[in-house]
Amino acid sequence: MSSTSQQEKIRQVMAACPDCSEETASNCLELCGNDIDKAIKLYKGIENFLPPDPPPDNDGAQSQLTEDSKNQVEADTPHDDTDEGPSWMPKLPSLPVSDDFTINGPHDPYAFRIRELLGTIQAGQSDADGVRNYLSHYDKETLDTNLNVDIEGYPAMFYVVSTNNVGIIREWIKYGGNPNVTWGPDAFPLIAFSILNGGRTMRQASRTTATLLRFDADSRVIPKAFYDPYCRDLPEGGPVQAELHDLDDENKRWCTAKVRESLAKALNLSQRYDLYRSSKVKPYSGREKELLARQSAEEVLGLQQMIVAQSIATRWLQRKLLVYLALQKRKPLILVFAGPSGHGKTELAKRFGDLMSLELHVVDCTIFKQDNELFGPRPPYSGHEDGSPLNNFLVRKAGERCIVFMDEFEKTSKDIHNTLLLPFQDGRYEDRRNGKLVDCSKSIWILASNKLDSTIHTFCNANEQVLFQSEDEEAQDRLVGKLCRQLRSEFIGHFGAPLGGRITEILPFLTFSPQEAAVIAHRVLMDLETEVSRRVRISLNKEEDVYVGQIKIAIKNDATVCSTIANDEYGKETGARSISQAVDRIIQEPLVSQYLRNGDEFDENQPFAHFIIDVNVDKEVEVRLVPN
Repeated sequence: MSSTSQQEKIRQVMAACPDCSEETASNCLELCGNDIDKAIKLYKGIENFLPPDPPPDNDGAQSQLTEDSKNQVEADTPHDDTDEGPSWMPKLPSLPVSDDFTINGPHDPYAFRIRELLGTIQAGQSDADGVRNYLSHYDKETLDTNLNVDIEGYPAMFYVVSTNNVGIIREWIKYGGNPNVTWGPDAFPLIAFSILNGGRTMRQASRTTATLLRFDADSRVIPKAFYDPYCRDLPEGGPVQAELHDLDDENKRWCTAKVRESLAKALNLSQRYDLYRSSKVKPYSGREKELLARQSAEEVLGLQQMIVAQSIATRWLQRKLLVYLALQKRKPLILVFAGPSGHGKTELAKRFGDLMSLELHVVDCTIFKQDNELFGPRPPYSGHEDGSPLNNFLVRKAGERCIVFMDEFEKTSKDIHNTLLLPFQDGRYEDRRNGKLVDCSKSIWILASNKLDSTIHTFCNANEQVLFQSEDEEAQDRLVGKLCRQLRSEFIGHFGAPLGGRITEILPFLTFSPQEAAVIAHRVLMDLETEVSRRVRISLNKEEDVYVGQIKIAIKNDATVCSTIANDEYGKETGARSISQAVDRIIQEPLVSQYLRNGDEFDENQPFAHFIIDVNVDKEVEVRLVPN
């Protein structure tokens, strides 16, 4: 490694960190003694809150935007640190970084250095692992005393949230940070600060808000009219006075007219949806919380904040898990996720595994036709000593909780069904390599299938009012209960009684409402914005080139834009995939095409290109390049 030229080291850091500029890579290497691995780790620890420095020849670009588009672009553009901002907005000071403070070094259990810890976090010199390591050295009393103190007039949580590093925010709250802390005499809430603080991209800002809500931040401190209904364009000054029925509540003293104007500009469709959904979740009982905490599964309480739509499937999954954990049965939990493609089955399984902190093994059932292909051959057949990925996963996780997700389960054969009978019934499995019995009684199996789609489509069409326009959970559960009985009967008819009789529950995944489909469109747009905001790079290896970058996107009237896309393009048979393909065709292609026509060369220091996405007079979505 020592023989590697400095330029080659910079190139390697940039290759591992696509958004890293040559100057930043050089600085990281200098700070890390030219150690490439350490430089890469340092950059990844700070990139979540590194400001995307504008190129030097673009200082005046934003001031040249047309007056009609300037406000919308600024709403999605990080503000200059020298801008003092409005007087009512919390202005966190930059805390010094202490030379003698090491977050990963030996710690004095009697001296919790909160100021130094926050300074290190604020400067981007620690990641979530480092924060977890530091906090884990202290007892609950010390943490309770320190994690919510004020530092120079501001609660510690405000410093943590200002980084938009959801990993650090998550660790801080898990160790005792209060997501409902407030600042100042008017009790300015942390969730409002999160929204107004924004982020480098819409996705970053939205993830921070969603993380706070997932950890029980109270959405009701925001006036209801800002998010209910969520799928509408907010007026420039915020909701009109007649809509602000809860503005006189004690917890809304902070929400003055000027704050409401800024809040309306800052809130995007995904954030409004997350606030709305959080406001509808019923509080959990003390027993439910204690049960999940003792089973190291307390984060499952925030499962509904992790995906769009499927509130019924999510609610039922939480309920089944609570009962399963409470009974402590030594028997696998077998679930069927039934519903049309592109409606969240895989996403919910992955998020469920993340929140349970469980390892998830995904099986693509389309490529396994025979039992020995999925589980491995038995002795003495050739290859038996290697097992198979699924076989070896079950053996490695023997006696532990884990998740097996079998996608497109309807593609599996009869002999695969027969092999599953024993682990599904008794939680026992035979290792194909040596014939030894393996304990998989704590495993969770999720079988995803499209086989029952026609029944679910018919059900959704017949019950639109209750399912998509009503908030009566009891009425919804009664209807879905009847549907599940029908689906179980059909499942047994297709897969046979021996397998069907071992299923714990069938969870139906319903089609999206028009409003939910619009939120899906917004999530796809956020992904696009994140992708095109990368720094352009021309490297020695053309495979590492980044041609499309340094682009800022502003969505004007995001509810109208996303609803137009969803109403025209959402297909119930393919779900989110149909919306994603529409965004590629309607927005990504014209955006990239205009971007390519607007320059003579690719340059890491090229000026940012600003685009407006709006609906024109013909009610069609259009992409406009804002002239410099």
